[in-house]
Amino acid sequence: MQRALVSAAMVLAVALTSTAALAATTPQQQNGITYVNGGIGQEEQDAMKAQRADYNLLLTFASKQSGAYRSDVQLDIMDAKGADLVSAANTGPMFFAKLPPGTYHISAAAEGKTFKRTVKVGKAPKEIILHWENDSPDDPGPGE
Repeated sequence: MQRALVSAAMVLAVALTSTAALAATTPQQQNGITYVNGGIGQEEQDAMKAQRADYNLLLTFASKQSGAYRSDVQLDIMDAKGADLVSAANTGPMFFAKLPPGTYHISAAAEGKTFKRTVKVGKAPKEIILHWENDSPDDPGPGE
């Protein structure tokens, strides 16, 4: 009896963990922009990586010296004219968005430091990693 209860509890725990990873990485929409946010823990990271090909803006938030991922980032994405498209609190460590080709302004804030980037997004994925240590918030990023 006790062995059956332990087995049932383990099955339930695995099912709940998998369900939580899927729920955290379920696509959402704001202003017609589809995005997914997550990557906390290995299961969520695997779920996010499995969806990479569906998105053309791939953001990762981390601390440079420690390598630790961040999941406390206030993220705002605006179009070239400054109109808000996506505003999301507590994003990270991975955030993927499907944007129409064009130029976008990204603002990512945590710990009193705000990164501002202007990125050109096309059909091919644009990947950006923002580090909160030893990275200048004024740096426009690679190839911008």
